[in-house]
Amino acid sequence: MQQLEKIYKSFHWFFSNLINTFFSFCKIFLISGFNQKIHKTTSHHTCIILGNGPSLSNSLKEYQNHLTKYPLVCVNLFALTSEYEQLKPAYYVMHDPALWKTELPLPQKVFAAIKEKTNWPITLFFPYRARKSAFVQALNSEYVKVVYYNYTIFKGFDAIAYYLFKRQLAMPQSQNVLVASLFLTINLKYKEIYFIGADHTWHENLIVNDENILCLKNVHFYSEGEQVSYKPFYKGLNTQETFKVSEIFENWTKVFKGYEHIKNYAKYCDTTIYNASHVSFIDAFERKKIS
Repeated sequence: MQQLEKIYKSFHWFFSNLINTFFSFCKIFLISGFNQKIHKTTSHHTCIILGNGPSLSNSLKEYQNHLTKYPLVCVNLFALTSEYEQLKPAYYVMHDPALWKTELPLPQKVFAAIKEKTNWPITLFFPYRARKSAFVQALNSEYVKVVYYNYTIFKGFDAIAYYLFKRQLAMPQSQNVLVASLFLTINLKYKEIYFIGADHTWHENLIVNDENILCLKNVHFYSEGEQVSYKPFYKGLNTQETFKVSEIFENWTKVFKGYEHIKNYAKYCDTTIYNASHVSFIDAFERKKIS
């Protein structure tokens, strides 16, 4: 009986991967750009990714001497902070579609900050599907170079996945901008990658109010002051629809699974990733302080 079960699992694994691989190739041919190259702009072997969790402020203080030694990667809303001009990151990763698909005040504010503050060379990464956005096109300047990456999720056989990942034709599911940033820095051929400010403690800030609306505690690196407030947990910047509890935990499962895929891909590429965050629920990577 155990032998039959083992055979069944083997067949299931093989045919599931075969089907997923086939449909992944279909997606690549339909939506990927076939000449999306990314290039390293520094000679270093080590880089540091700045997350946007609440613990980032503590990490910036502790590692202030190290942050000037290595190229930095920032994400999403970092241009709105004073540290953006002080630290002068070499790379900037935008992954949330709301940052280029809408005309809401927040994306406009971020893009304006990038234009006004940036007076050093920086590579700004956007998914390939953002290439037609007027917001994105207007960011190219003397200092800012916009580069596109294919966010085409590949599921299937690992050997085929890694072949396509290295050629920038596909990537693992990146439910969070940090997953995308890790993938890009691996493909930029950094051999040692640290990240800070990756708390991922969102679950600690959840409540369901008396109207059965899922709410999120509004504590963030970008927040002003220490006041605590709970706001409905909306699905995006341009929607009033809130997450259900089951939906948000399903999404967060995808986030942490993404780190496991990245860890395996990093090992394949002979790259080491360290989690140097003060506070973090990410358990896929070795915890190590920046040295």
